[in-house]
Amino acid sequence: RTVGRRRASGVRPRDASRAAMAIVAALYILNRNGSLIYEQDRLGVMQLSSNDKIRLTSTFHGISAIAAKISPVQRVSGGGFGFLQPSGIQVLDADTFRLQCFHTATGMKFMAVVLPPLQDVEPLLRQIYVLYSDYALKNPFYELDM
Repeated sequence: RTVGRRRASGVRPRDASRAAMAIVAALYILNRNGSLIYEQDRLGVMQLSSNDKIRLTSTFHGISAIAAKISPVQRVSGGGFGFLQPSGIQVLDADTFRLQCFHTATGMKFMAVVLPPLQDVEPLLRQIYVLYSDYALKNPFYELDM
């Protein structure tokens, strides 16, 4: 039984299933340059054109980078591993949705638009990152920065 133990990915199965109960309306994956490399509109609620989705994600990437630079909160330096600490905007809460972003050590961003009831979906985004790493990065024909 793996309920109490952590997997190699660091995600507990219970946490991932709890996050799966949240209503994820859209999922976006950005590379380290802020380019949209994957998008999925899960519920058909967001009526955005392809250009609007690219504009939304690139704007979020830019604002997140600016927020990381001008933040008055000092980042805790983890010695030689301080770069692994997430920087920038992680959660943007509004009345009708939550935009949550998971920053990876390689600079990629996994973003989810969550509808009410608003819940933390970081375990789900971590699990998606693990699946992406297993599938895409082990493919010899995959180009990192398209």
